[in-house]
Amino acid sequence: MSIERISEEGLARLAELLRALAHDLRLRLIDALRVRGELSVGELEAETGIAQPTLSQQLAILRKADLVRTRKAAKQVYYSIAPEAFAQVAGFLGGLAATDESSAAPTASSKNRGAAAMFARLL
Repeated sequence: MSIERISEEGLARLAELLRALAHDLRLRLIDALRVRGELSVGELEAETGIAQPTLSQQLAILRKADLVRTRKAAKQVYYSIAPEAFAQVAGFLGGLAATDESSAAPTASSKNRGAAAMFARLL
């Protein structure tokens, strides 16, 4: 099976998505949306315990990365996950998880076993 390289543009987009996800509060928001589905700002605040100013800031980052969708109804703004953005991340990470172990570099644990054996011989 042949694995294709990701274009420079694709890598830049993937890095943007991963940066946006690499924060505990944003992950908490994404998890709430994953479990509960579409939520208003007030519901997200109640669900996650994230205070309004911080919540708005974190939602803005997720919106900018196109990781969430918004829908406005009267004065309420509702948020939901944008599955197409997560499909890119999942495809990349899934590809990493599915790599053939025989071609992979030695793991840290296998390196440490060798180091432990060398240390034992020195004693």
